[in-house]
Amino acid sequence: MTPTIQTFIRALLTPDLAFHSLASARAVVGPDGWPQLMRTTRFAEAEIEWEGRRWLLSLPLSSSAILSVERTASRIGRLNTAWLTPYRILPGEMQWCSPTGEEQRCDLVLQYLPEGLSFPEALRREPAERLLTALDTLQKELRGLNFAHGNLRETNLRWVGDRFIPLRYHDARFGHPEIDEPAFEALRERVLRESGSMQVSDATAAYDPLLKLTGHRWVYPIFEGLACVVDDSGWGYVDPENRVVIPSTFEWADNFHEGRAEVITKTGMGLIDRQGAWIIPPVYDIIDYDPVESNVYVCKDGLWAEFDYLGRQQSEFGEREART
Repeated sequence: MTPTIQTFIRALLTPDLAFHSLASARAVVGPDGWPQLMRTTRFAEAEIEWEGRRWLLSLPLSSSAILSVERTASRIGRLNTAWLTPYRILPGEMQWCSPTGEEQRCDLVLQYLPEGLSFPEALRREPAERLLTALDTLQKELRGLNFAHGNLRETNLRWVGDRFIPLRYHDARFGHPEIDEPAFEALRERVLRESGSMQVSDATAAYDPLLKLTGHRWVYPIFEGLACVVDDSGWGYVDPENRVVIPSTFEWADNFHEGRAEVITKTGMGLIDRQGAWIIPPVYDIIDYDPVESNVYVCKDGLWAEFDYLGRQQSEFGEREART
């Protein structure tokens, strides 16, 4: 059972009763005394103060939301980098009672919020040359980490000292950092417009094919002839002419690699081909497809098994560490 946003608000107001590790946390509230929430398609988020620092605390709005960030959080936790802030899952952190009186628990996502300025504040205070250099440096560093943010926009950047630090890794993934290139160009253009210059980077021309893919909430770069798009109805795929190839019904979807893509539905995670047919049905907790080795590691109830490129099971389910 997934808690409601109202349940999350009550928990933020009574952390000693609702939270485990965060029992001493305090929600950042607005003038009306209520926690200030931000909502995306998969998470509701609030700022909290805990152990003398400020954090972003996110509630998954579906059972699959946590699964979609599990591998990202695990890998970030093993990195030693100053370019990504701590981002981790707190298992069973929040407890509440269902309408029938049964005690329920759910995982939350916690991310450190470094002290700094928002993107608009940085635009007002810093020279354009410094901000542009910082964007170039951030893009280079993320490429070095092989990290794709997936939703790199002004609200997900924080100016800390002399650099931009990205926040909210709910759409992030390791691999193909070029996904963020259009977002970096849009940010650079915003800096140039704010500074009074109407210059446009030469790199903008590389993204002309995406200009035809209108009518979507978000469009990812084209991979293997298909672009992953986000619509009000969910995630799906279109061709370069913006024709629907696989309807937007998924709760999350990855780009295609070697003819396969990981997707999440209400029933779980699965693997599809370019026609949208199931190679591995969406009944698993984690699908970890390796396009280089053409194999798939599948997790169900904490146990792992290996499948091949055609979706045939190659090993029995058993204990093993998740591959990242």
